[in-house]
Amino acid sequence: MQIRFYLGQTVNFIWKIRVFCAALLLTLGLTGAASAAGVPKDGVLAFDIVRNGEAIGTHTYRFDRSGGRTEVRIKTDINFRLFFIPVYRFEHESKEVWQDGKLDSLESNTNENGTPVKLQVHRDEDSLMVYGEDGNLHVDREIIPASLWNRLVLDRSQTLTTISGNVKKFEVEYVGEAELDVRGQKVTTQHFRLTGEFERELWYDKDDVLVGVRFEASDGSTVAYVLK
Repeated sequence: MQIRFYLGQTVNFIWKIRVFCAALLLTLGLTGAASAAGVPKDGVLAFDIVRNGEAIGTHTYRFDRSGGRTEVRIKTDINFRLFFIPVYRFEHESKEVWQDGKLDSLESNTNENGTPVKLQVHRDEDSLMVYGEDGNLHVDREIIPASLWNRLVLDRSQTLTTISGNVKKFEVEYVGEAELDVRGQKVTTQHFRLTGEFERELWYDKDDVLVGVRFEASDGSTVAYVLK
């Protein structure tokens, strides 16, 4: 959606103020409110995964909050068939634990066409220790995983992939305010584009809840997450 330059500046300024306020809350230790951002009221985000207009799977987040602790369980299930013949199978389950707005641990198990991959991440003093497919490494405690539900990923320049545990660098572009069809209704969203080693287009609503994802797959097809 195209918007005029001065309006884009105004919207961008408002989002910068919101980011500043969130950062201030973290600095003051009032992270309970900050960690609530991005969590839907009913605790569930369920998406259809659509490839070139055809539904091929599902992607679901389930949130459980208690005080300053937030537990996020994520499940992805893709079963792509061509003329009823299985072509691609992908299963992924992960569990993120956040304490006072910071990632405390992450575990994931992935099976891609029969090949299993396991990832473990846990806090190690002032950093995170990652045990992944490509070895072990320490990463910045402030890094945000590439699970995308947490809008704070837009305030970073790198992310931690939740399958192999690799660190990917990216740049963020604010595309503008856009209306998105969400569950049959028009919803005003903020549209962002990530480019670099990690590329995604993301849409968040006024409550910072993820409502849309789009990217180009390795085969050149367009994949979208459509909220159910």
